[in-house]
Amino acid sequence: MEAIIHAKQLKEQVGALQGIFARKETIPALGKIKIDANSNGVFVMTATDLDISLIIEQEVDILQSGSICLSGKKLGEITGNLPNEPVHLKLDKSGARVEFQAGRFKSKLSGTDSDTFPEVPRVNAESLKLPATVFYEGLRRTIFGVTEDNKRFTINGILLVLDNSGLKMVSTDGHRLCFFQTAASQSNQTLTCLIPIKAARELKNLLASEIRNNQKIDLKIKKGSQLEFEIGNKLMTAREITGNFPNWEMVIPKTFEYFAETKANELKDALTRVGVMADDAHRRIEFIFNQNKLTLKSESAETGNSTEEINCTFQKLNNPENETNEMADGWKIAFNTKYLMEFLALQNAKQNESRVIWKFGSNVSQTLLAFEGEERLFSYVLVPLK
Repeated sequence: MEAIIHAKQLKEQVGALQGIFARKETIPALGKIKIDANSNGVFVMTATDLDISLIIEQEVDILQSGSICLSGKKLGEITGNLPNEPVHLKLDKSGARVEFQAGRFKSKLSGTDSDTFPEVPRVNAESLKLPATVFYEGLRRTIFGVTEDNKRFTINGILLVLDNSGLKMVSTDGHRLCFFQTAASQSNQTLTCLIPIKAARELKNLLASEIRNNQKIDLKIKKGSQLEFEIGNKLMTAREITGNFPNWEMVIPKTFEYFAETKANELKDALTRVGVMADDAHRRIEFIFNQNKLTLKSESAETGNSTEEINCTFQKLNNPENETNEMADGWKIAFNTKYLMEFLALQNAKQNESRVIWKFGSNVSQTLLAFEGEERLFSYVLVPLK
């Protein structure tokens, strides 16, 4: 094997593969990157942990075909510091080491036979296409809501539903639910699947990188015995989560009793300050709504307490004539400040004056939040603390 590839290309490809490796290498090959330089001028790099795999193809100058497996960690360290020049890779005569040369830098990295690398199965099915920017936005708005509890495997990922009405993406951890929807589909094809959280995170990174170069690029999705995602020169396969996702439609409240509106930046700043004194266990902050103001309170037996007032619009939607008596001391509810801050982090940096819409369900068991003007795009359902 012998090839010439620019350092920037090699660095980007190896960097994209770094997140695929298994944390614990039960099989030595799972910490390797397989390099295959074929006679057609295609340079292929592959990494897998058996649950998800990533294949990256690039057309480069192939002087001699061949393949080898190299340590993913060492390859990342070598390529991450290469000078910005063409890199000459050559498999030595023994077939056990790859020689790197870039400018005045030279290195030799030992490898193993590529036959020891697990085969990455491909999906034989018709692909569906989605704008990469739309899918990325769906991941961005749902990925933080996935549970970190691996034992609750049916919610340890993101539900994707694609049909002729558009795209829906849902995540939950049992305390909150993220719901993203958009009329992005242009075909009558349908797809429902559960994307595992690790695959979703790596896919989000890949999409962000590709979108920076091409805002109009599409993502191709296939579902067979596993899931397959293709964008640009990168192809990711992932083992789909099996089982039934909870009935998320029942969680989203349909009727509301109270409505509030606050400035996103004011709320975020107040939460940051008041949240310092929130207890470590539940990060509890009490919200006291009045017609023209919102009071935030936190208290910890060990550290102390904090309070702050911000401007707010608040009203009762049903029987408003009873509102005056009920609001004498303010309307109270409590939330985990971490969950609210993660929602506010989704705010578009260009929309400095954006507002948060609060809708409180009739039984106050769920609260629906959205940014003004985006109510049909993204909803955040949050269970209050007692």
